[in-house]
Amino acid sequence: KARYRLWKDQNSDLVILPASSPLYDGEARNELTYHLQAGWDPVLEGDIDGERAETTELESKEPRFGSIQAARRVARTVFLATAPSAVSPRQTSRRGVERSRILLGCVQPGQASSTYSDALNRLADRLHYLNTTGDKTQDSTRYWFDTRANLRREMEDRKRRFDDAQDLRPKLAEVLRKLAANVALFDGVHVFTHHADIPDDAGLRLVVLPPERFHSRSETRVAPEAVLDVGRNNGTKPRYRGNRLLFLAPDHDILARVRDCLRTALAWKSSCDDVHAGRLNIDLNHKRQAEKELETSESVLPKAVRECYRWLLCPSQSAAGASHPGVEAFVLNTSGGTVGSELERTCTENELVISTWSPIHLRNRLKELYWKDGRTSVAALAFWEDTLRYLYLPRLRRRDVLAQAIVKGAATRDFFGTAYGEGGGKFEGFKLGDSNVQLDDTLLLIEPEAAAQYAAAQAAQPKPNASPNPTPTPTGEGKTPAVGTPPSTGGGPTPQPTPPASPKARAFHGHVGINASTAKMRLVQIADEIIAILAEDPNAEVTVSL
Repeated sequence: KARYRLWKDQNSDLVILPASSPLYDGEARNELTYHLQAGWDPVLEGDIDGERAETTELESKEPRFGSIQAARRVARTVFLATAPSAVSPRQTSRRGVERSRILLGCVQPGQASSTYSDALNRLADRLHYLNTTGDKTQDSTRYWFDTRANLRREMEDRKRRFDDAQDLRPKLAEVLRKLAANVALFDGVHVFTHHADIPDDAGLRLVVLPPERFHSRSETRVAPEAVLDVGRNNGTKPRYRGNRLLFLAPDHDILARVRDCLRTALAWKSSCDDVHAGRLNIDLNHKRQAEKELETSESVLPKAVRECYRWLLCPSQSAAGASHPGVEAFVLNTSGGTVGSELERTCTENELVISTWSPIHLRNRLKELYWKDGRTSVAALAFWEDTLRYLYLPRLRRRDVLAQAIVKGAATRDFFGTAYGEGGGKFEGFKLGDSNVQLDDTLLLIEPEAAAQYAAAQAAQPKPNASPNPTPTPTGEGKTPAVGTPPSTGGGPTPQPTPPASPKARAFHGHVGINASTAKMRLVQIADEIIAILAEDPNAEVTVSL
């Protein structure tokens, strides 16, 4: 009947092979399935041959397959080679047929075997009842049809169940946290965090944007809008230290692939969980396959996510008078090194974060913005606070970077003078060319010319002469003893008065003015340096009024 059907359909195959079997014909199909157990009809109609089969649909979409019926011929070959083993217990230990044997049953003289090999790879991902022993890219992998649906198709069905917001987003956040675990440049990494939960402090922070806040060369609005929104707001309050934030954004063109990888990993995880819980009944080979596929899909995720999150976005402002801030985008190299090393390299090369600062740059900034309009000094910590807030100022990695620049600059007379207070036209603790300085809330940086003039004026002032110690006048007859001198009692030496012992302090009252811009830092300093010391006394009663 099969040969008659081929003759009737004018089959032009040079050699009648297993792939030539007319399984689309009802009589030929019944003749073949008569010797098999029940349940093969849906396998033949859905996966192998027929108008509604997956192979027919694939050939209609792929002309290179349809021109030679590559998908149907591959499916027929696998069916004829493996279906009998379903009823033969002796063959179950070595089940399936290898790729080379499948191609041998398909290829006609003059045809390229690569087309059939590609069709086999596509069918391994699409067909419900086609099973494999492992990775389809390996030549030793074996293929066979069974009346039970295969795990890969089960996984494909499960992939459609997962929701982007409820399932994919938490999994993506988990992968990103693992990737960012070795990032040492930043004081904090915030993955998909609302701006209300990102601290507004002096710490340098990396904000990882969610997938809907993507960036690409063609779409440059979505992610920058999110960057500026986080830089302006801290919940319901305005953000004051917006110059401490950098942002990592996904590439729009790679997001689809990442979502597919996430769905695949979640589907295999769900299948393995159901197997262990007894909700999915499969044999030992399928169980091992599911566990191997889960391991493979999990190992693919970090690389795929890293390739997607390849945009480092930095809010910037060209000058103090610029009307609106902008956002600069830098492409990260995702092929080598770790995420932390690549972020540090990009930030250092593009001066997005400064870890070592020269005093000449500090002097230039002070001249440009602070030493003007008759003002010749600026508080060092006021400049540090401004670098935390304003985008046109450098983004220093830590306060120690500014302290090191001040120490280097104070060692010469070329950059600035230093003092620890100013009042009445005089600088307290004035130094010029002395590196023995400490960055605190009283340190002033003085414009170098003004500092030189002040030093010259100080040197020109005459030093007061030290008056000699007065010689006590001996007390004699007719002379009044000096004030404070006890009366003489005789010819012996006059006893010296014993100074009274100073009473121990029993109370402390303090009052300090606090600048609003440095309030948090000053309150912590007061708590550490004053309140903590007083509270160490178990008998002390400490009351603080703010």
